[in-house]
Amino acid sequence: MSKELKPVVYVAGVFSNGDTLPLEEQERNRAALRYYSAIFMRKGYAVLSPIENDQWAFESGIISYDEVIESDLAVIAKSDYIFFGPGWKDGHGTLIEYEFAKKNNIPILFDVDDVPHAKDLHRD
Repeated sequence: MSKELKPVVYVAGVFSNGDTLPLEEQERNRAALRYYSAIFMRKGYAVLSPIENDQWAFESGIISYDEVIESDLAVIAKSDYIFFGPGWKDGHGTLIEYEFAKKNNIPILFDVDDVPHAKDLHRD
């Protein structure tokens, strides 16, 4: 096991759009974000995905959509990178996440095929 910590990537994408999308579309979106998460894991990154992190609490009525966004922004602030999956411009939450990442100088990734393997990164 490596003693160096893996870079952390937050995998963002449209999921429920504030619970406005049909369940079938939400499940397709969940599968797509899991696919991208797996690619990042195979490339040596530690992955944070809001669908796996706090979506369950929203779906259970434990927290509000605004609380989900607040939680997600706090996680993004701690991440080394943020990745936006296809269609992200159509999401309410992803637009907020994008603006937050830009404002806080968090490197933004759009094409998973162009992402280097984590071991090839030169980290300070």
